[in-house]
Amino acid sequence: MIKIGIIGMGYWGPNLFRNFNANKKFQIKYICDIKTDNLKNYLNLNKNIIGVKDYRSIINDKSVDAIIIATPVNTHFTIAYDALRKNKHVFVEKPLSNNSLKCKKLINMANRNRLTLFVDHTFLYTEAVMKLRTLSRKKNFGKIMYYDSTRINLGLIQNDINVLWDLAVHDLAILNYISNDKPVLVSAVGHKHFKTKPITSAYMTIKYNSNFIAHINVNWLSPVKIRQTILAGTKKMILYNDLEPSDKLHVFNKGVDIIKDSHSSNYLVNYKIGDTYTPNLKNKEALTLAVNEFYLSIKNNLPSKTDGVNGLKVVQILDAADKSMKLNGKPVKLL
Repeated sequence: MIKIGIIGMGYWGPNLFRNFNANKKFQIKYICDIKTDNLKNYLNLNKNIIGVKDYRSIINDKSVDAIIIATPVNTHFTIAYDALRKNKHVFVEKPLSNNSLKCKKLINMANRNRLTLFVDHTFLYTEAVMKLRTLSRKKNFGKIMYYDSTRINLGLIQNDINVLWDLAVHDLAILNYISNDKPVLVSAVGHKHFKTKPITSAYMTIKYNSNFIAHINVNWLSPVKIRQTILAGTKKMILYNDLEPSDKLHVFNKGVDIIKDSHSSNYLVNYKIGDTYTPNLKNKEALTLAVNEFYLSIKNNLPSKTDGVNGLKVVQILDAADKSMKLNGKPVKLL
């Protein structure tokens, strides 16, 4: 059994507690939060769990095998690096850290000590996104033309990261997962509506090596919550609506063909309008699958689909987007 400590019991920590507690391969030894009120209910449920305010008391316990981090993004690096130095496996909330250099240091430390560094990009463990990847890689989908996403809601406005790092991070993880294409150019514009807070609305465009483009619209100031993505191929198109309780994916047998006119030098547009169907999706909680993959990664000493390297790829795009916003939307090359 893998003994763990969960650091951060605020917004996302309770979900992590529930899933790790339900998985018999893990034993929660510690929970940690600077606000002791966040610990009381869980300590009352299980008298064997130890509650602490300082995470260092957990990583200094040699009996603890892994650390689960659900703290603000600007604390991820320090806690994760300290844990890896103490030979603890790390499960950290997205994004991995707040810049690429810190991500690389975490990856190097994990590799040096032969430890698992797992980033909780939970969407990659949803049945909808896994099916989206499978469908988009079939020949009858054609080549990906574009990815267009709207991810907007009212709040939660963060203090340490802007809206791209909070919401677009999901789309970037999905894009890296479904496509083998390499992103080469990033442009972004955003607006800071409140002087004391980070950028609250932003638009990002990513160009890939092939004729493929992604556009992402994120906003903390929308009166309605929307989670909608279109993934368009040359032969089929998919609408992904994450707010739908069951029918999250709709596959459209629609597209456009450009055909040369046999009677002239012109090219004609042929619109294909076919059937639409909704794939059946299993109703499994994504975080449950993520927790189990974390276990398998530790047990088999193998990388997961959301390991540190994949976490770094997401942060590199976010870094480029931040640079582009400072340059008023000027495209930034990804190295």
